[in-house]
Amino acid sequence: MTDTAPNRVATALRYRKLAVDAFNEAQAQYEIAVLDHVTARIVEAYPETTHLTFDHSTHDRTVELHGLWTTHHDGTEEPVLDVRRDADTTTLDMAELADDLSDALAGLHSAAWSAVRPDPRPDRRWTLDFPPADRIVRIAELVRAHHPHAQLITVDFAGDTCRVLDVTCADVSQADSGVIKPIRATDERPLWPENTERRITALARQIHALPHLRARHLARVGGPDEHTAFLLLPQTGTSKK
Repeated sequence: MTDTAPNRVATALRYRKLAVDAFNEAQAQYEIAVLDHVTARIVEAYPETTHLTFDHSTHDRTVELHGLWTTHHDGTEEPVLDVRRDADTTTLDMAELADDLSDALAGLHSAAWSAVRPDPRPDRRWTLDFPPADRIVRIAELVRAHHPHAQLITVDFAGDTCRVLDVTCADVSQADSGVIKPIRATDERPLWPENTERRITALARQIHALPHLRARHLARVGGPDEHTAFLLLPQTGTSKK
C-alpha cells in the first residue's frame, strides 16, 4: 500500500465534513426561513399577534396549533384566535401553517426551536414567539436595558445553543470616548436575568442561521475553527448617549 491511501482517506473525510457543514447550514437557513414565513402570514392577518401556542407530537413530530396571542406592554396576554374552536372563521389556512411548522421543527436540533419555550399554562405545551421585524434592533434594546452604553456582545455559537460571553461598553467616565470596557458573564454575576439571556440568544442564533443577516451583523473572532463572534449593536431610540 502506498502512502497515497491515507492521504485519500484524509481528503475524503475533510470533504465529507465540509459537505455535512454545508448541509447543516442550509437546513438551519431553511428552518428559520419557514419560521419567518409563518410569522409573516399570521401577522398580515392579525397584526397584534406576538406568539402562538401549540402541541408537538413526540411520535410523528407534527404540530397542532392551539391559539394566537398578543402580549401587552404590561406583560399581560390576551387571546387573538382560538385555532381549535375558530379555525373556520379565519382566512388563514391553519392546517397548512401547522404543516409548515411541523416541517421547520421536525429536527431535534432545528434552529427554529430557538423561538420556542415551554408554555406555563397546564393545557398547552409550547409557545412560539414570533421573531421581531428587525432582530438586531430588538437585541440592542434588550442588551441596553441592562447595559445602556453597550456597543457589541460576544456570542459563543458552539453546539446547538449559544450564549453571550460578554458585553463591550463605551466607558463614558473617561474623557476619551474611544475607551471601551468589556463586562464578562460569570455564574455569580450574570449579565442579565435568565429570561433575557434566552431571548437574546434565540435571536442571535436566528441571525447566525440567515446568511444575509450573519454577514451584516456578525464579525468572526479567532480562526476558522472558533465558534465565537462579535454581534455589533446598532444605535436605537432607547440607547443612551
